[in-house]
Amino acid sequence: MNIEDYDCQFCGKKAKQYCFAAFCCESEECVDKAREERGGPGGHMKKKAHPDVIQVSDDQQK
Repeated sequence: MNIEDYDCQFCGKKAKQYCFAAFCCESEECVDKAREERGGPGGHMKKKAHPDVIQVSDDQQK
């Protein structure tokens, strides 16, 4: 796969790198957009986390 055959998913320039599951140019702004679209730092792990966390107070434990 030749990365330069693809365009940046955010600005349309020629892609120079593949990061955060996106083709990106060398712009730091586009890399930041790719990171946020993926879910920020640890985004792949956040998707695995269970959203229904149950909070148990001391009153409920007695």
